[in-house]
Amino acid sequence: MRPKKEDAEFAACMEDVLDVYELPYDKNRPVVCMDGKPYQLPGAVREPLPPRPGGHEKRTVNTSANGACSIFVFTPP
Repeated sequence: MRPKKEDAEFAACMEDVLDVYELPYDKNRPVVCMDGKPYQLPGAVREPLPPRPGGHEKRTVNTSANGACSIFVFTPP
């Protein structure tokens, strides 16, 4: 459930988070930002057809699901 944009408590908490980004750099307590993204792991159903002379290999759009994973990145603000 997402908080309402008009929620004063949410806005105050968000301001606290934004204040952290303005702190001076401290090598003992560095600030990092984290973002994550889910990623599908598709697999080929058929092998690609070999290329004709002067052409490219032909691939099918049919894929199978080989699961999913999450990719995370941590970076300074």
